[in-house]
Amino acid sequence: MNTIIAIHKLKNLKFEIINNEYVISLIDKEGYEIIKGYGVSIIEAINDLHHNLL
Repeated sequence: MNTIIAIHKLKNLKFEIINNEYVISLIDKEGYEIIKGYGVSIIEAINDLHHNLL
């Protein structure tokens, strides 16, 4: 199943590219970055963020 997700509609996640690497940050309701995930793709960065939560 291929599903397209509009990144701008994902609340509480901040997406960046830093030094050719994707960085995904989980943002709390005050706007602070709680935890980050890194990867060479958006999916890898999201999986890394999720892994860091466990």
